[in-house]
Amino acid sequence: MTTLPDSFSDELLALARPNLAWTVEQMDLFDRLVPHGPTRFDLEAPLVGRSGVALSGQLVASYAADGTWLWAWANNGIADTPGAAASRELRAIGERQGVSELTKPLLDLNGFPNARLAADHLLLICMGLLDGRGAAVTAVNERGWAFLVVDDPAVPRAEPRPARLAHALRAGPAMLPGPALPAVRGWFARHGVEPEYGPGAVVGTLPDGDRVVVGLDGGTVTAVEVTGPDGGVPLSAAAPEQHLIDPTPDPQSLVRMFPRALLPVVTREIAFSLRDTRGMIEFAGEHLAFDGRAPLWDEAAGLLVFPGGGLACRPLGRYAPEERWFEWAPGTEDVREALRRAAGLPDGADLPELAPGRLDLAPYAAPESVAVALARTGARVSGRVFTSLGDLFLAVVDPRLPAPAVDPGAAAEEIRAGAGWLQGLTPPEDRPRVMREAAVAYFERAGMQVWHHGEPDFLSGVAGLYEVRVFFAPDGTVTDTSWGTLMTPQS
Repeated sequence: MTTLPDSFSDELLALARPNLAWTVEQMDLFDRLVPHGPTRFDLEAPLVGRSGVALSGQLVASYAADGTWLWAWANNGIADTPGAAASRELRAIGERQGVSELTKPLLDLNGFPNARLAADHLLLICMGLLDGRGAAVTAVNERGWAFLVVDDPAVPRAEPRPARLAHALRAGPAMLPGPALPAVRGWFARHGVEPEYGPGAVVGTLPDGDRVVVGLDGGTVTAVEVTGPDGGVPLSAAAPEQHLIDPTPDPQSLVRMFPRALLPVVTREIAFSLRDTRGMIEFAGEHLAFDGRAPLWDEAAGLLVFPGGGLACRPLGRYAPEERWFEWAPGTEDVREALRRAAGLPDGADLPELAPGRLDLAPYAAPESVAVALARTGARVSGRVFTSLGDLFLAVVDPRLPAPAVDPGAAAEEIRAGAGWLQGLTPPEDRPRVMREAAVAYFERAGMQVWHHGEPDFLSGVAGLYEVRVFFAPDGTVTDTSWGTLMTPQS
C-alpha cells in the first residue's frame, strides 16, 4: 500500500521558504488592486482577466475535486500553448534543483490534512519561484479549478506598509513547516535591506528610514514592530496608496452574472439535484444493468435506454460548449413556470434565461454553470430528476425512481460538487452568505441538525452518530468537505 505524502518535500520547502513572506505581501496588494471577481484566462494571449482588468498571466496547473494537481506542461491539450510557458519554467527549475513535485506530471494531495489548502499553498510557491505579481484561482467546471500566476508589470511591486508587512512576516513563514528565518531574510532582501541578526530578533532599516524588528523564538516569528527613524510613527504609514500602472481594460469585462432572482433557488436546490441524479444512477445500476457505458437516447419513445431497460425521460434543453449557448427544449413551459414560482416571480416574468429560443451565454462569467444551473434547478423544482447525455439535458419522469437515501459520504460529495457549480454563479460579495446558505439548505432538507460551532471555518450537519463538515475560505469558497463519526469527521 502506497502512503501519500502529508507535506511537500524538503527540497521544495527549502526552495520556497525564502519567498514566503514577500509573496504574501505581494498577494495582499494584488487582491486589493485587482479584487476577487469573475475570472477568465486565455492560453493563447496569454492573459488573466479579473475585475475588469486584463493582465499578462499564465496557467500553472489545474486542480480537481478528487485532490489531484495536474501541471499545465503535463496536460496534452494545452502543454505547448503560450499560457503554459510558466509551468514549463517551473519544470525546468525542478529539474535543475532536483524537486520532484515540479517534475512529476500529476500530484495527489490527498495525504495532506487539507488537499485544497495544499493546492493554494502550492500556487503561492509557484508565484514565488516565478517572481510573480499575483495569483488567481477560477472554477472551470463542477469538479475543477484553474490555478493562475500573473506576471504583468501593471501590478506594482508591493512597497512596505506597516500593517501589510507585519501580516506578511507573520503569515508567510507560518504557511509551511520549517524555520522562519529564511522567509524573514528573503523579505528583507526583496526590499534591498541587509538586516542585523541578534539574539531572538532580526532588525533592518528600510530605505525610507523605518526600522523593522522581527522577533524570533525557536524558528517562529513572535512579533513584528515597525517604527519611524525617530522611534515614533513609521513614515511608511503615511505613504500614498499604490495603484495599477496603466492597466489594460479587459474587453470581456462586461460579463453578465446569473440572475439574482433565480440565484436563491439554485442555492437551495443544486446540491440536492446532484443527490437525485445519484439516486437515478444507482437505480439504473440495480434494475437496468447499467455498467458505466453511456445509455442511448430514444427520442421517439422518450426513453433513456440502458442494457436492461429504459427510463422515461423528456428533453430539458441543450448546451453547446463550443458556441456557448443554451436552449430550452420545446414543451418546457411548465418547467420554466416552476422556476418562476420557486423564485417568487410574477407569471410571465421576463427573464432572458427563462425565455424560449437560444440564449447566448458568451457574455456570462460562467457559461456552463449557467446552463447546468438552469436545467438542474428547473428539473428539481418541477419534481423531476436531471441527467445529461453529451450536450443534451434530460428530465427523468419515470415514476419508478425512489427518493435516494441521504448518507454522510454522499452528502459531503454532493455539497462540495454543488458548491463548485454555484461558485461561478455567485458575485464575490455574496459568496460567503450564499455558500453557507447552500450548505444549510442541504442539511435541513436532509433532516440533519445544523451546528454552527465551527464558524467561520466550517458548518456541520449532524444525523445520529454522523457529522458532515463544510469548510470555507475567507472569501466564502467551499474549500473542502469531510464526514465521519460525530466530532471526528475525516475527508
